Amino acid sequence: MLPTLQLGPLAIQTPGLILLIGLWLGLSLAERHAGRYRFNANQLYNFVFVVMTVGVVGARLAYLLRYPAAFATSPLSVFSLNPGLLDPAGGLAAVLLAGEIYSQRKHISIWQALDAITPALAVLLLALGFAHLASGAAFGAPVDLPWSINLWGERRHPAQIYEIIAAGFVLGLVWPGRGLVRPSRPGVYFLSFAALSAGSRLFLEAFRGDSALLAAGLRSAQLAAWVILAVSLLGIYWKNYYRNVKEQNHVQ
Repeated sequence: MLPTLQLGPLAIQTPGLILLIGLWLGLSLAERHAGRYRFNANQLYNFVFVVMTVGVVGARLAYLLRYPAAFATSPLSVFSLNPGLLDPAGGLAAVLLAGEIYSQRKHISIWQALDAITPALAVLLLALGFAHLASGAAFGAPVDLPWSINLWGERRHPAQIYEIIAAGFVLGLVWPGRGLVRPSRPGVYFLSFAALSAGSRLFLEAFRGDSALLAAGLRSAQLAAWVILAVSLLGIYWKNYYRNVKEQNHVQ
């Protein structure tokens, strides 16, 4: 873990720095391929600025609602750059809502916009794994294995490393122009990324030691992942199969 990077008298929060670098790299990748989705650089950066700002705020508010005790003794920590205090499902919901409102006001296709920022989201997901590793957040459940790590006084699953590997795998699959997942109809690229990310979250949660539990031992993050996975797969089905059938019927 390296929660703080000390540069002389300056102390920098490493997780926040990693996320900023990830955002910069992700936007650079997305900008390079924005033309694939009929987007230009200005549209991309304006859209990302709006949805990312709303997404971060939404993720923090969702975490606050789920874990109010985490801020009871230190209310100012609500402004912390610690990515462990963000709720991914709440952030994604806020991103989708902000994107829909913004696209309607600017008269752009929400699906093309989401496709355009998918590379940035994939890189940011990878950066989030490294940020968790630096901060010690999203730690694994206690286990005694040859690859276990010592964290918080116990040997645990290296859940952050699992997260990095899974995010790297997803990034490889959606890499613009070279990955196995490629745009077909508008929105399918983003929905495929969302489905892959939700599927990886279902797998990763099995090794987490800090997950919030609901009734019958169900983890709240897994429930959110199941919902996102189901909606994404239904969206892909609708955009591919159902639309193809509709177009064929229209031709006939």
